[in-house]
Amino acid sequence: MIKRTKTMIKVGITILATAIILLGIGAIYIHHNLSTYFIYYARHIPHAEGTNPEMVFILDHLDSMGESTIEGLRYDTDGNNSIINEKNSLILIQSSSSESVQYEAHAEGTYEEYYRTYQFDKSGKFYSYYYQKADVWKDVYDKSDIRKQEAQGYVDEVINPIVEKMEVKPKVNLQWLFNKKYQKRFTLNN
Repeated sequence: MIKRTKTMIKVGITILATAIILLGIGAIYIHHNLSTYFIYYARHIPHAEGTNPEMVFILDHLDSMGESTIEGLRYDTDGNNSIINEKNSLILIQSSSSESVQYEAHAEGTYEEYYRTYQFDKSGKFYSYYYQKADVWKDVYDKSDIRKQEAQGYVDEVINPIVEKMEVKPKVNLQWLFNKKYQKRFTLNN
């Protein structure tokens, strides 16, 4: 009877240890899959109009992407993650405020407009254009559709080559899990 009880305990411990190991391996695989194929998942996540999951996830994961292999684009992960488009002096940056993460596109200033900045919320949705009026050094904010289209054009110019080069379809598609984890960030009810 005692021998049978010891055997049952050993079998129980073996089953429990095996289950823990399998759960650990599964968790590691899931994390690896979601972080390896995040561009594919970001591109296919259902999202509200005007949000930009590709921009958000690329800037959020920039430090794990290595060096840029796209001509004219450089990644800077020292401090805030940013992508520098050397062709037109455009910088796409992930900036942190006290409330949340935000994203900005800094374009080269003109004679009339210094410090040109397109501002995006945590879902990548454009919410304002800021510049300083050159002749009077006055801060100006513009939320017009024209500025929104300009902002999207700048973002597309930087993000689309990265997506085209790095989007790989996963062998095991965990889109449903990615959506469950992140989709709320890209809905209108934020």
